[in-house]
Formats: sequence, structure tokens, C-alpha cells
Amino acid sequence: MKISLSTKVALGTFVTAGLGILVVSFLSYSQISDYFKKNILSSLEFELSDDVQSINTNIEQVKNDVSLLILNENVPAIQRASANKYHYDAKSNETLSSLKKKLGLTFRSVLEHNDAYFNIRLIGADGKEIVVALKDSIKNIMIQDDKALQDKSSRGYFKDSISLKNDEFYISKIDLNREHGVLSYPHIPTIRIAQPIYIDGKVFGILIINSNIYKLFSPLKSHQFTDKKIYIANEEGYYLYNRDESKTFGFELNHDFKITDDFDLSKKTYFKDSVAFTHKNLDITKDRYITVALSTTDKFLKEQSSEYMRSLGIYILVSTLLVTLVTMMLVRYLITPIVKLTKKAQEVARSKSNEVAIFEAIKTNDEIGELSKSLKVMIDKIEASKKEVEQKVHERTQELNDLNEQLESLVQEKTGENIKQLEVLQEQSKMASMGEMIGAIAHQWRQPLNEIGISIQNLKYDYEDGLVDEKFLDEFIEKNKEIIKFMSNTIDDFRNFYRVDKTKEIFDVKDAIEKTISLQMAQLKNNNIEISISGETFLVDGFKNEFQQVVLNIINNAKDALLESGQKDAKISIELRNKTVFIKDNGGGIPIEVLERIFEPYFTTKEQGKGTGMGLYMSKMIIEENMDAKLRAKNIEGGVEFRMDFNEK
Repeated sequence: MKISLSTKVALGTFVTAGLGILVVSFLSYSQISDYFKKNILSSLEFELSDDVQSINTNIEQVKNDVSLLILNENVPAIQRASANKYHYDAKSNETLSSLKKKLGLTFRSVLEHNDAYFNIRLIGADGKEIVVALKDSIKNIMIQDDKALQDKSSRGYFKDSISLKNDEFYISKIDLNREHGVLSYPHIPTIRIAQPIYIDGKVFGILIINSNIYKLFSPLKSHQFTDKKIYIANEEGYYLYNRDESKTFGFELNHDFKITDDFDLSKKTYFKDSVAFTHKNLDITKDRYITVALSTTDKFLKEQSSEYMRSLGIYILVSTLLVTLVTMMLVRYLITPIVKLTKKAQEVARSKSNEVAIFEAIKTNDEIGELSKSLKVMIDKIEASKKEVEQKVHERTQELNDLNEQLESLVQEKTGENIKQLEVLQEQSKMASMGEMIGAIAHQWRQPLNEIGISIQNLKYDYEDGLVDEKFLDEFIEKNKEIIKFMSNTIDDFRNFYRVDKTKEIFDVKDAIEKTISLQMAQLKNNNIEISISGETFLVDGFKNEFQQVVLNIINNAKDALLESGQKDAKISIELRNKTVFIKDNGGGIPIEVLERIFEPYFTTKEQGKGTGMGLYMSKMIIEENMDAKLRAKNIEGGVEFRMDFNEK
């Protein structure tokens, strides 16, 4: 059976193209698989470093809490009352019993606010407990009666802690908690952190906090429901944490499961049997460490591989068929007498650009001969033109190269200057706004601090008048806790206010404005400035903290204008309407001649040293460039109006 040349070429092309595409695709798949594995391991190592740092931070927090409790004024008062034969402290005018009760209430507060803490003890230098606060599994907190206090002088943690220097900490091994020598149930994986108490150069005792590591170590919670598994083991290799609880605390529960049974710790990171693994040691003390490890499966890699293989199969089939079809059509078209002319033309085409193209005409008495002669004439003309063009291109290229070098140098120079200037502008604006905010925080704290001071000052007189009883103390403590909570919330708001947003978020505009006003409220009230907000809220997709800084800057400018004008009925009003924020004041407005310039950098109408001229410039950049909105200002009757319009893009 005769097979045409075009069919042979098509079949050969099909086989060759298919094999070539298949080989290239296989090599690409292997490289992509290796890349995915390396990427998974790199991501796992990065996440593990964060987890180890978090655990170390959690331990440092416990140490800080121990030190803070030691500094509590009731601790030295208890020491003085204990040394007095009447169990009375003249300095605080308190009995030993009342001082222990006060310290117990402090312990209770710490246990309430720290879910991981379940035991705080003050133990004297003789090993006998002085004040003990306990929290059970259902979070009930109990202050131990004096009759229930124990002698801990024989305990290892007491002996090790009492012999330390003033600034040293005792950190125990992590084991299961025991009460009266018996394991607590449910099991509580415990770490004990203690510090000796030195008063007048002598050891008075120790203060120790017992913590549940499953609640203390924050990474254990963050990985609880993810596809990554976290493990913690002691220096002997026994699991301290594993999602499979039957493998944990083998040294306590008489089984021998160790991390080395499941993983190879001689390698820092590796991929084996579809599992990625990495580990890192965290030094707890000079002689003790724990191993923190992360593992994950290659589920993502398999999903990507399956999708890649499906796409690859389609790609190979379609590409091969397409190449074959095109080849067959081309061969059929070219298998004519014109093939001779094509070969000679190809010879000319294959000649290098700096070589003279040699073309010999085909001598036939037909249309092909005429075409060949015409082609030769054309090639000769093209060759002559090519030389002329090459010379002009060479000259023009030299000129352009010189010009490009000059332009590139100038662009780099100007770009660097602009970047530096913008960084300076941003830093100046941020520092100015932080200065304003620190002043606001000072005003915000002044009233609660006065309340606490007056409350403490009156406590002595209330005691002398016989008003101090259990109910009085409870009310006294609750009232002052609320004041302290208010001050703490103020600091949290301030810290969150200056958090740098990295990604956009959808946020409530009215809520963001109200939080900004809350930080300024004390300062505005102190200057007899009334501020109000009205209208229906709406949602915006953007950078919340940057938006709040813009609102803060406009309110601060309004406050300064009101104080300068001496307006007795000073008001700032904020209205939300039709996805637009209107901020108005009655401070007299802005002079017409400078109104058009208020958004220029370094332009300010304030006295020397009272303004940078950057606030409104940065505000306009934030609203219009970062949030796709418009910021405008205009004078209204008696004052000025700033308008942020989120309808205009």
C-alpha cells in the first residue's frame, strides 16, 4: 500500500512532537513538585519559628507576673506583720490576717484573668504556705484557709527556688500536676515558675505560679483545628503534647512513646512518606530544653499534581494534533515544482545578516522561472537597501544609547529624591499625630487617676469610721477595677489605633469614627468643646487605621481653630449621609486666600512650631490614593466643612 509523502511527514511529526512535549512536560512536573516540597518545608520552618517565639513569650509573661506579684505592697507588709509578736504591721496599719486576705484577693484576680494559671502560692522561708489561691477545672477559685495550708519544705521546687539569687527564676520540668502526692484528674500538664523574695537582703520566701501548658502555650490552640500538627517533647524525647493523648507523658503514665519513634530528629527538616516535618529546640533553662515540632501532609501537593496532570494530558493531545495538522497541510501545499525555488529561497534566508545573500535563478520557461528572476532582482535590491539601513540603524542606535544612559541616570536620581521626601512626609505626619494622641491619653487618664487617688485616700477614714466590711471592700475593689479596666481599654485603643494596616478590610465607618472620638473625648471636654455624630453608618473597603488618622487630624485642626477663635459655644459635628462623611465646626472658617492651598505639603497657618503642614496633605493622599474616595474642604456659615465622599471613585 502506497503512503503519500505528506502522510509520512504527518505521522512522523505526530510521534516526534508528542514525545518531545511529553519529555518537557515530565521534566517540568518534576521541577514543580520539587518546588512545592521546598516551599512547604520553608513555610513550615517559618511558622515553627513563630511558634517557638510565641511559647518563649508565654513563659516570659509568667515570669513577669511572678515578679509583679512579688512587688505587691502586701508582701513586705505580711513579712513585717509575721515578725511582729501581735501579728500587726504598723506601717500599713493592718493585721496579718487582713493582709493575707488582701493578697489572696490579688491572687484571685490574677487567676481570673489568666486562663492558664491554676495555682499561685506564697511560701515562707521555712517552707510553710502563707497564702494559696487555687482554680479547679470548672474555673472556681478558692483561697485556702489557714488550716488547709501545707508544708512544702521537702518539695524539690521549693529547695531549688529558695536557694536562688534575688533576680533569678526557677522553672520546673513540665510534668503532670499532683495534689498530696496523687496525680490530679483530669490530668494537668504543668510548668511551675518561681522566684525568691528578698526583703532587706534576707530571703522571706518564694512566690510560685503553676500553669497548664495546654492553655499557656498559644500555638497549641492555633494549630488545634488546622492541617498542621504541633508536637512538644522534653529533652528525654517524651511527648509533652501530641494530638494523640495516649502518647503523652510516658514517664508519668508508664508507657514509652517518644518523638524519636515517629520522627528523625537528626534532620532539622525533611519530607518523607508524604509528610513534611521540622523541629527546633527551645531552651527553658541552662540545663533544660523542650523540642517543638511541626508536621503537615502533602495533601496540597497531591491536589495540585492531579490538576496539573489532567491539564498536561489535554495540553499534550491538543498540541500534538495541532502540530500534525499544520504540518500535513503545509507539506501538501509545498510538494510542487516550486519546492526548488523554496529551497533556494531558504538558503538565502539562512544566510547571516552580515553575509551577502547569493541567489541563483531557476532557469525554466514557465511562471516559476519568471518568479525566480523577479525574486533575484528583489533580493539584490534588498541587499543594497539592507546595507544602507544597517548603517543608519547603527548611527541611530549609538545616539539612542547615549540618550538612554542620560535619561536613566536622571530618572534614578529624581526617583530616589521623591521616595526619600515621601518617607519624610509620612514620618512627620505620623509623629505629629502621635503627639496629639499622647496628649489625648493624658487627658483621658487624668480623671480616673484622680478617682483612684481620692478613693485610696478616703479608705483610711472609712476604716476608722468602722465602714470597712466585706461588702465595702467588694464594692471598693469592683469600682477601682472598672476604673483600671477603662484605663487599660484606652491604652489598647491607642495601640490598635497606630497598628500598621497591611491589607484592606471592610469596616464600619461610624464605629471607626466613634473609636477615634473616644480617644479625644477627655481633651475636647477639658476645652469645653462639644462633639456629636449623627446619620446612618455604611461600610467601606479600605485601611481602617489610616481612615481613623484622617478623622483624628481633621478633629484636631477643628479643636485648634475653635481654641484660637475663642468661640464660647464651641462645637464639632460629624454627619454620615449617602456614603459621605461631613465634619463641621464653628471656628470661623479658613481665609479665602489660603483655602485652596491647605492640602499642599508644608503649608500651615499655625504659628511656628505648632504645625508641620503635613496633616491635611497626608490625609488627602490617604483618602484619594489609598481609599479611592474624595476629600474636599469649604467654608460654611460660621466655620468650615470637610467632606469625605466615598461615592466618587
